[in-house]
Amino acid sequence: MEDKWKDPKIVIGNVAEGDCYYPRNEIVEQIWNELEKGSSILIAAPRRVGKTSVMEFMKDAEKENYKLIFSNIQGIDSADKFYERIYTLLLNCLNKSNKAKKWFKNFLKSKSITEITLNGLKFERKPTDFLKETNDLLVEINNNKETGKIVLLIDELPEVLFKINKTNSENAISILKNLRHWRQQPEMNKKVQFVLAGSIGIHYAVNAIEQRNSDLNDLATIDFPPLLFSEVCTYIDWATNTATIHYSEELKNYLANKIAYYVPFFINIMLDEINKEAKKNNNPNISTKDIDKAFDKIVKNSDHFEDWKNRLKKYMPPGNFNFVNEILTHAAHRDKISLQEIYDKAVKYNKTADYMDFIHDLEKDGYITETNEKYVFISPFLSAFWKKNNPVYNG
Repeated sequence: MEDKWKDPKIVIGNVAEGDCYYPRNEIVEQIWNELEKGSSILIAAPRRVGKTSVMEFMKDAEKENYKLIFSNIQGIDSADKFYERIYTLLLNCLNKSNKAKKWFKNFLKSKSITEITLNGLKFERKPTDFLKETNDLLVEINNNKETGKIVLLIDELPEVLFKINKTNSENAISILKNLRHWRQQPEMNKKVQFVLAGSIGIHYAVNAIEQRNSDLNDLATIDFPPLLFSEVCTYIDWATNTATIHYSEELKNYLANKIAYYVPFFINIMLDEINKEAKKNNNPNISTKDIDKAFDKIVKNSDHFEDWKNRLKKYMPPGNFNFVNEILTHAAHRDKISLQEIYDKAVKYNKTADYMDFIHDLEKDGYITETNEKYVFISPFLSAFWKKNNPVYNG
């Protein structure tokens, strides 16, 4: 045994960057393929699958004639701040262009801009209408032969739309309309593209605001699947290649079966818990019993999973949340739920007209999946959490 204990190469909760980023080359390639076609993109995927890490990776791995910039916009709470952020991101990209340096210097002077940073701009005279400034800038970028292509990687857009919609639905609709306008107008869309993502279903967010999803129909959708069973073993080897604890083929297979839903977050919390316990006991020789013990301890620590339930409660009216929560509670206690059982609950909650919309949203957001004409939790962790969080069920 080595003198100094070495932890696995994992990140929990934060964005995985640098050596802790596990390459998702097939997804990055799909995104680039769509960008090179001229498309703007929607990354439609559940929480914790690694969307943000991929977007962060891409902004540091630019291709010739492309400038990429990433922004998590979660803190934005008004349409004005949203348009100001888009304007700021565009200027930050232009600031990196050597070819357009002379033009850009004159542009900044004409707008009385004295400083550009990712956190904001400094003006001698700050504009009062950033939507107009953004519209004008997009036209100028399109018409300028010296500017290359710009890609804005925008994370947590649904969160912002929900927040703004609560106080001013017209402003939330305005953001959707202007995003679509920027993507579709020939005088604006030749050089600027968008990659939009969020940790709640954007289709659900847009439908709640507009009762339709037509403002997303032009976006190319990139799926973000979990790892395959074979890839889990490769991931574990990658995460532990310099660690004190090493996993045999038997242990890797057992761990993979225990997790069932193969996203880095769930793998990482298991590797972390196993490592902490072994490190405390100064014993790197783990067994299947240690894996079982780690799983049970993680389930008891609801901090990892409370956000899944809190987000449903936050983004749904009480009646909708109660309906969905009963479906999930049934699936947790009975290990599955049938369509007939779902329909019976829809009758109880007066949701017979649109109950399958809720089911499709739960599938897209990574709660449940259909198997053998039954719906089951996609992750044993979430199933165990829901049962623990709703310990009594007589449905």
